[in-house]
Amino acid sequence: MLNRNSAIKENFKIGKYPFEDKIEIVFSENHNLLIQQIAAWPDEISNVEKLFSDELGVKQNIDFNRGEIFKKNSLWRMEPSKWWLIGSTIDLPEKIGTSLELSHAFTSIMINGEKSEILLNRHLPLDLRLDNFPINSSASSAIHHVSVKLFKHNNNEFKLFIPRGFALSIWEILLESASQFGYEIKDN
Repeated sequence: MLNRNSAIKENFKIGKYPFEDKIEIVFSENHNLLIQQIAAWPDEISNVEKLFSDELGVKQNIDFNRGEIFKKNSLWRMEPSKWWLIGSTIDLPEKIGTSLELSHAFTSIMINGEKSEILLNRHLPLDLRLDNFPINSSASSAIHHVSVKLFKHNNNEFKLFIPRGFALSIWEILLESASQFGYEIKDN
């Protein structure tokens, strides 16, 4: 595996940056990102879903824009016949679909804290309230015309996937917006 250099390293300064003695946002980066995109052939979706059940222990088929989180990995249905497996890989028989390694194409930023939803709503045209974007939801959206993927892990915990070439500019935008809440940058 190639060594991964962070796309945001020049502006990833570990520390606390409070506002009025408060820190309401916590950022970290997944330095060891592993993403396998899995696409099923149109007539093979049920066989790919069975593979997920057998290999990963998926209990039921995952709906579009939803995911399932396990101890060491997670599986997200990004499109009707496309999934992202994050944190591990599986062998996919060619007769049922194809897979693509996307690990080096994205920067993954974990955003959590009391004001994480408000921070993200300043940039994403999504209703992130729990009733409309429940835990284990995902969405493809855009920040400043840059396509991003957003996953909700817990009530105030999100993972944002940014194309590597745009990661630094989006990171700077997020830090600027987070300064009004106070934030901390942690090493993962």
